Amino acid sequence: MADTDFDSACRILGRRDSVMRRAIKLVGPCRMEVDSNGFRMLVRSIVGQQLSTSAAATIWQRFLALNGGRRVSAKKTLLFGTDQLREVGLSSAKCRAVLGIARSVSEKRLRLSALRRLSDQEVTDELIKLRGVGPWTAQMFLMFSLGRPDVFPVRDLGIVNSVSSLYHLNSPVSEEELLQISVTWRPYRTFASWYLWQALDLVRQGKW
Repeated sequence: MADTDFDSACRILGRRDSVMRRAIKLVGPCRMEVDSNGFRMLVRSIVGQQLSTSAAATIWQRFLALNGGRRVSAKKTLLFGTDQLREVGLSSAKCRAVLGIARSVSEKRLRLSALRRLSDQEVTDELIKLRGVGPWTAQMFLMFSLGRPDVFPVRDLGIVNSVSSLYHLNSPVSEEELLQISVTWRPYRTFASWYLWQALDLVRQGKW
């Protein structure tokens, strides 16, 4: 992501796809941020599984308050008990996932820094070995921690709803249709996804 020219990526997306061009115009410049703290990003992705953006944000802020700030680490997370994590809003399954990942990182069975040298598929293959981590969580890590520019989370509910609305397709849009539409966005599907999430907010606000 650091080597990607955001403006150039947006120009290419807009030139290839009129819907994406409108999304970029209405949303404005890409403000996507990458979190270099891989463990923090993994925990945040676990928190956000199967939740609305607002619900995930609320629970994440509670977790940060419990943690005492944004300096999230595996060592510190292991100091929390399941009851404490449940109190901030995590399900029992998510508590087990977060603590399991923390143990893997703390015991150096998982070296997050080493993942940077791997391909997207290799990163996914490593991460889904962890309890509670599936393809979606791995994709969030690829996008928002490693900054990979061409990741497309086809099973993300926000993406499905956004494409269904913006492209006037039957809801829910099929995975095959999503992949077909996304071909024109390569190699910048991460940015396209970000704009789809933002555009969905505009649809809900009646601003699209």
